[in-house]
Amino acid sequence: MQMHPFGSVPKNTVRVVLGASPLALGLGFYEVAIAVFLPLEGISVTYLGALLTIFGLTTVVFSIPFAVLSDRYGRKRIMLVGGLLTSFIIIVPGITADILLLELSAIAGGIGEAMYLSTWNAYLADTTTADVRAATFSLSFMTFTIASGVGTFVPGLFPLLPMDLLTAHRLTFVALGLICLATPLTVSRWAVNIKPKTSRKGILPRKSLGIIAKFSTANLMIGLGAGLIIPLIPTWFYLRFNVTDVFSGPLVAASSIIMGLTALAAPSIAKRIGLIRGIVVTQGLSTIFLLSIPFSPSPMIAGPLYVIRAVLMNMSSPLGDTFLMNMIAEDERATASSLNVVIWRLPNAASTVVGGSLLNAGNLSLPFYLCTILYVMSITLFYAIFRKTEQNSPTNIG
Repeated sequence: MQMHPFGSVPKNTVRVVLGASPLALGLGFYEVAIAVFLPLEGISVTYLGALLTIFGLTTVVFSIPFAVLSDRYGRKRIMLVGGLLTSFIIIVPGITADILLLELSAIAGGIGEAMYLSTWNAYLADTTTADVRAATFSLSFMTFTIASGVGTFVPGLFPLLPMDLLTAHRLTFVALGLICLATPLTVSRWAVNIKPKTSRKGILPRKSLGIIAKFSTANLMIGLGAGLIIPLIPTWFYLRFNVTDVFSGPLVAASSIIMGLTALAAPSIAKRIGLIRGIVVTQGLSTIFLLSIPFSPSPMIAGPLYVIRAVLMNMSSPLGDTFLMNMIAEDERATASSLNVVIWRLPNAASTVVGGSLLNAGNLSLPFYLCTILYVMSITLFYAIFRKTEQNSPTNIG
């Protein structure tokens, strides 16, 4: 297998990518811990779903405005402020269980994530050439997933600490939130403020609207299906098997770390069977493992099934990012990336409320069935749209 030429990626870009590790670490912990921590605090699962929805919807609402500003005026300052704001959503649960303050932190965190992530792919594309872009996106995917995986593993260490579970959660929220501040410091030190050579007028990326619409249509159903259960997997394990994030945290960590490492194999898969088929095959196999999870009799069986599902579903992520950024005009990259994120996150955030309500009502299998149906619809639609464009897609990715 041909290895990614990470050495050819510009040094400052590598530093900025690796500098995102603290933020990914904190968000990884937040993702898995909040789903168990709040119910342990006495807050209902329905409200948990609503809080995650607030975070997701805020990200959606602010993604496009900040992406447009990024395409017009540059990426660096927006990424810097976004990193600062995102740290707050991680710190606040460690300080208070007040519902209003948690909601305000979710709004601030959503704005921060919108600022940071809406400019991220565009920044990587701006600072690299086409021949090293796939390696750059693979490095980015590996950094985020492995660092996030380490964050989700942290709850597994709590039984070793001389304190109760709630106190361990609170202290870790604060500590990791402070550590996250290293990411904006890295952006301030190493990021270059490259502005697009041309600056378009208007909000919509007119030159790239067709490819965005096609690419994002299938993504919409993936987001809708995933939102029903994936953010609530730790909660599902808690309700189904009565295991806390001491179990589910390391589980999600394992899936994230393995995903990061297997990202190296994605370009090789695309070269062997084609970019479109590679995406379809990995997502299709992932769906089979997803459907088998609710039939598992124990967490020791459901856990590995979830890991395999996550690895397969996310293996093609760097390929998708590379494909989209290569197809988009330079002065439309951030907006195009944000539109794709918005189209995924909006149904994803909305369906998390539905998933939380179903779990709260005791319907522990239905979210998996509905998610499977939506995944199959998405994969079928994606293949139908792009199967004839394989020869025109950017397969020089390794």
